[in-house]
Amino acid sequence: MHSIVQKVNNGKILDFDEVKTLFNGILTGEISEAGIGSALIAMKLRGETAEEVAAAATVLNEHKVKFQHSATKTIDTCGTGGDGKSTLNVSTAVSLVLAAMGIKVLKHGNMAQSGKVGSADILDELGIPTKLDEANSHTYFNNNNFIFLFAPHYHPALKNVAKIRKDLRVATIFNYLGPMLNPGSPDYQTIGINRADKLDLYAEALQIQDRDNIIVYSSKDGYDEISSSDITYVRHVKEGRIENFEIDPSNFFEKFPMPVVNSKENAKKLFLETIEGKNEQLTNLIALNTAASLYTMNLHSLKEGFHAARNIIKEGIVSDKLNKMIKEKAV
Repeated sequence: MHSIVQKVNNGKILDFDEVKTLFNGILTGEISEAGIGSALIAMKLRGETAEEVAAAATVLNEHKVKFQHSATKTIDTCGTGGDGKSTLNVSTAVSLVLAAMGIKVLKHGNMAQSGKVGSADILDELGIPTKLDEANSHTYFNNNNFIFLFAPHYHPALKNVAKIRKDLRVATIFNYLGPMLNPGSPDYQTIGINRADKLDLYAEALQIQDRDNIIVYSSKDGYDEISSSDITYVRHVKEGRIENFEIDPSNFFEKFPMPVVNSKENAKKLFLETIEGKNEQLTNLIALNTAASLYTMNLHSLKEGFHAARNIIKEGIVSDKLNKMIKEKAV
């Protein structure tokens, strides 16, 4: 173990097995806090490789608590976060639109880390349960085509590094890993990341893990969402290949600035306006982001998916679904 820490601290790239050894040591407490911090910073400074990200994700998936289910054609819309722009909870809104369409959603997420309101925060504000026990989680999922999988409950091993990550005050390899660790192992995913220059690395890391049916995207203007104001770059990991394309919002609607929230109350207000179809611009934004999920599931083209999502929002179907989910009591 000491030799691996020394190797990475000297700026050397680790192979797959070395990273697995390193991260098992990190999660089990075999490596000191100083050793963990120095290794994470050394990797960050020289730049993590796709193989290193894939190996780290493999270890964390081995340590996670699994959400066991028999559902098929499931999807997650979890992103990495970390763009620091405090936007509307786009991927969370998309997950509710998908559930209203009858698609089974395994929504992985957490409370806000760098923004104002995380996925767990907004769902708590709305009254959707985020911390159900195992039995009630399955009941809720079966009744609603939706379950929120609160990250800290399913990744207890990460408690060992939480303080170190907080003390470092910089993004490390761990910031890439969240969307790769869904406890329910969904069949499809859309993943937003906050750095377009890391798209190829991220897609290649998914490919190394033999992951499939995943769209990864990042906008030119720095959002981990499909932007309403600029081009979004996309990597589609499918059938062992990576397809590159771009999404220009002007092909769907007149461009507008991405919505920013400044508090939980403000986030809830905008979220409800969006879901209820009362804000035309925000409805368009959510419909476009939903279209990417429908596309990766092979259900619609981007244009078709945009109009399909927009229609069910405007018809009140998503709002009705949200109200049902809020009122339901898991038993």
